[in-house]
Amino acid sequence: MSTSVSDHRRMRFLARRYLLISFFCLIFSCIYEAFSHGVRSGFMIFLFLFPLLLGAVPAFLMSIAFVPVPSAAARCFWHAGIAALSVGSCLSGILEIYGTTSPYVWIYWAVGSLLLLAGALRYFLTRGSRSGG
Repeated sequence: MSTSVSDHRRMRFLARRYLLISFFCLIFSCIYEAFSHGVRSGFMIFLFLFPLLLGAVPAFLMSIAFVPVPSAAARCFWHAGIAALSVGSCLSGILEIYGTTSPYVWIYWAVGSLLLLAGALRYFLTRGSRSGG
């Protein structure tokens, strides 16, 4: 982990990428609900919040703060967790709008949460072990 200028530029680029993903999720959910015959789903309405709050905001904060940038492994776990939670929210919203349920949707929430936890643990554990550099 390092705090070089290029790493912080990379985090700003990542923040912009997550903002675009959030915007895509917002547009997707608006279009999907426009054709849902008046049926609404909170999972679909708030789909954009996962990439925004878990992706763009932390990346932006890391780009302006003097904190070590996460390692590639920590970032991969974190990105996969955000993707799993976003897909789980989208699938839950689609099923809710359609009027059905699935016993397997909880897997997205569990796996996404575990991947986020793994990414956070990887970040904090490797950050503490590399104090010199």
